[in-house]
Amino acid sequence: MKSRRLNQIPVFRCGSHVAFMLALLAVTGAHAQESLSIEDAVARALQNNLGIRMAQQQAEISEVGNTWGAAGALPQIGLSASAADAVSDQSENPTSFIQERLESQSVNTGAQLSWVLFDGMGMFANKRALEQLERQSEGQSTLVIEQTISATLQAYNGVLVQRALSDVLTSAIEVSRERLDWMDARTQTGAASTFDRLQFENALLSDSLSLLQQRANEYQAVLGLNRLMGEDADHAWEFISPLTPPSVGRDFNQLVERAMGNATAIENALISKELAEIGVQQAQARLSPSLLLTANQGDQQSRFNAGELSADGRTKSLAANLTLNFNLFNGGASRRAIQQAKIQRAMAENQAEDERREVDRLLHDAWSRWTTFRGAYAISERLTENSRRAIQIAEERLASGAINSLDFRETQTQLLNAEQQQLQSLNAWQSADIELRRLSGEWAMDLKEE
Repeated sequence: MKSRRLNQIPVFRCGSHVAFMLALLAVTGAHAQESLSIEDAVARALQNNLGIRMAQQQAEISEVGNTWGAAGALPQIGLSASAADAVSDQSENPTSFIQERLESQSVNTGAQLSWVLFDGMGMFANKRALEQLERQSEGQSTLVIEQTISATLQAYNGVLVQRALSDVLTSAIEVSRERLDWMDARTQTGAASTFDRLQFENALLSDSLSLLQQRANEYQAVLGLNRLMGEDADHAWEFISPLTPPSVGRDFNQLVERAMGNATAIENALISKELAEIGVQQAQARLSPSLLLTANQGDQQSRFNAGELSADGRTKSLAANLTLNFNLFNGGASRRAIQQAKIQRAMAENQAEDERREVDRLLHDAWSRWTTFRGAYAISERLTENSRRAIQIAEERLASGAINSLDFRETQTQLLNAEQQQLQSLNAWQSADIELRRLSGEWAMDLKEE
């Protein structure tokens, strides 16, 4: 399906005194068109989608936070330094033991170490929780990517379908115009009635009005695709991917098996379940004693001046402590935290099972639509072929006078309806096929391989 700038319908005669000129809505901007395949559209959407960027940034935050230091397993070391300078003039103080000007300077440096050596394995549970949070963020990013791919594929196919519907109406207008010109010639010679001519004119006007409305639908479809790709609303494209039916070689049992093992929604639910299990371990760790190592080192250098008397001094200190803490009773807070964590674990298990059931239900629904619209497309395709043959026969019979303008219009309308039904069935079939691919985790597998 090629993109084209919509031209004005040529002037056609509707009697001796009236002429009509129908200007159709343009779906492209004023600048040159670019080629756009369906793969390019998906790539642009993935690159420019702000939701994906924010999800990836959140995943980066989780990755940065996944460290042993954040889990509380590494020591904390601090350094400190201070300086002091004091002057006390006692030279005019008769009550002072030393009646001199007293000066002192000191510099203090120190280092502090604090390290939790054991906390009931809580630090290891914290590290596993951070790892799961990183996986969860990546899963959310994958989910947004899948949704973007699905929406872009459907939007691109939607544009192709809308343009094909416009082409169907354009073809109908060409047929009506040719029949009207033919009828004009017959009317002038008295071989046809004004009634028949008016029927063809009305058919042309009706199809032209439908085409105007269809151009608006086509324009809206392009706008929606540009929004998904993050492009300007009036960006013009030459759509080079063909409008083709989905592959028919799909096995539902394989789709279900693949979905249960790779569907992003299920994987995210399982990660939440693992996080809840780790939450129980973290709560249980509070019942265990904790062993804390603290160490301090100090170095103080000082100088003292009192008149002609002066002296230097230095003091070093080193201390280390091992502290064992065991919470015997805290009002039952630890027990309550464990109970709450176990309830949350049970909820996460139920949520994971519910997610499995939901994916299975959605798969069955998508498969039902896939098979239904596959059959509908096959029937409508045959119906379109028959209608095209019928319109050829109708043209011959109209020329011979075997049928009138009303009979011909009815046959033409049947062809229009058949072609529109075929395109609508194809669009619905494509939509169900895209949904099957998303639910089965097809794109998630590709992302993992990358």
